Amino acid sequence: MKRTIHFTKMHGLGNDYVYINSDLYPLTDPSAFSIKYSDRRKGIGGDGLILYGKGEEETYEMRIFNIDGSEGLMCGNAIRCVAKLLYQEGLDRSREMEIRTASGSKYLSLTIGNNDEVESVRVDMNPPRIINEELKLETSNGWQVVGQHVDVGNPHLVQFVSEDLTDFPLEVVGPEVEESELFQPHKVNYEIARVVDPHTIEMRVWERGSGMTMACGTGACATAVAAIHQGLGESPIEVKMPGGDLVIEWSGDQEEPVYMTGDATLVYRGELTI
Repeated sequence: MKRTIHFTKMHGLGNDYVYINSDLYPLTDPSAFSIKYSDRRKGIGGDGLILYGKGEEETYEMRIFNIDGSEGLMCGNAIRCVAKLLYQEGLDRSREMEIRTASGSKYLSLTIGNNDEVESVRVDMNPPRIINEELKLETSNGWQVVGQHVDVGNPHLVQFVSEDLTDFPLEVVGPEVEESELFQPHKVNYEIARVVDPHTIEMRVWERGSGMTMACGTGACATAVAAIHQGLGESPIEVKMPGGDLVIEWSGDQEEPVYMTGDATLVYRGELTI
């Protein structure tokens, strides 16, 4: 039996997803839906699918499904978009929110403009976990990767380089890092970064399950944490990505949370029949 589903297309710094209220439109197979409708030629197009709703609890939650159908733990860009949706749709009009994810609850502070629009969202990303300060691996074509293994709700490998990031073959190295046996069975996100100055870092990302994306919120957090931990940067750090910039704050104490601030953009609303 066919039914109509209403969706919202949003992006955080170009990291775009299809957003569906799962309380109103429950999906029996969100993985298959994400694979089909994330296709940029034959579907809606995006880096994946985000479901948001209350479920069995009063607190709102979000679930993330990547382009390949795998379920993610956390997405910093997506959670800002969910907060904006909850506020703009009248589901939660508070300026301080809790949103549950597969990596635990996150706490968000919304900045509201004069037109009652959400201008930016600051997210308490919880304390980071530095798993390995210097992890080394070699790709099949002999590329040497040396990075810091950091967990900020999901796993990242951050490598600092001196060259222009556009010269780095991320599309070649990224898939091998993601699939390396060192990170199985959960795989890893891979960032390459260049320190511009202590408060500015350029970054590109290869996201597990999605490939190269315009931006990654947790990746920006992991990169700032790695830089501060190594003495390469000082809080706050502006992380500049192809899709835009995020401001990351962290004291350097692994018992203290990382804070991420950025905007969220509504592209359009639509409906489809499945």
